Amino acid sequence: GPEPASGPFVHIQQGCVSGARARIASHVSIGEGARLGDDILLFPGARLGPFVAIGDRFIGHHGISIGADGFSFVTPQPGSVEEARATGKISEASRTNGFRRIASLGSVTIEADVEIGANSVVDRGTIADSLIGQGTKIDALVMLGHNVQIGALCLICGQVGVAGSTVVGDRVVLAARAAVADHVTIGADSIITGKTGIASNVPPGRIMMGSPGVAMDQFLASYRIFRRLPRLAAKLDSLQKRVSNSETNG
Repeated sequence: GPEPASGPFVHIQQGCVSGARARIASHVSIGEGARLGDDILLFPGARLGPFVAIGDRFIGHHGISIGADGFSFVTPQPGSVEEARATGKISEASRTNGFRRIASLGSVTIEADVEIGANSVVDRGTIADSLIGQGTKIDALVMLGHNVQIGALCLICGQVGVAGSTVVGDRVVLAARAAVADHVTIGADSIITGKTGIASNVPPGRIMMGSPGVAMDQFLASYRIFRRLPRLAAKLDSLQKRVSNSETNG
């Protein structure tokens, strides 16, 4: 596109196309066949994989990785993870002798007005593209696994991890250090508070707290009881002593 600006030591592979006014800082690498929209800003050390598609006004900060291969490994036979899920136990029979790697054939699609913070990672899809929706803002040190689908206008804060094939609806907030398991759906307009662990689907509009995450009102009610446990234990101990003494004296 017209009016490009590039710093030193930039590597752009064949077949890439950028829109107008691309600003590419030093030591950026862009993979084969990438498609970049207008007014792109890539800070030093950004890495874009092959066939990544990025919309207008994207900002990618230092050291981002967009379109790296996903963490996809399988065992030749059902392993300890499958056995643990099915039975809650791990036997010697499920011990693996190694892993087989599954290469990712998809890429990453990022819609317009997205910003991604320093050293964050978005893995490419296994077959279809991983997706970041329009207007979503992602903080530093965020990990989004292969096949993840993030909706529009989401806020994803620092050190969040979203495992593969999870779907996050529009306008979702994932607060710092929230962790989301694989193959989970988080409904639109939900808020996942800091350090919350999500292991199952979340309905739209839900505020989740704790690990494993539960609805905020349930978590707060449980936490109030948890804080009273030392006093309740002391009362129970006192009552047990009184009963024991009365039985001895009786």
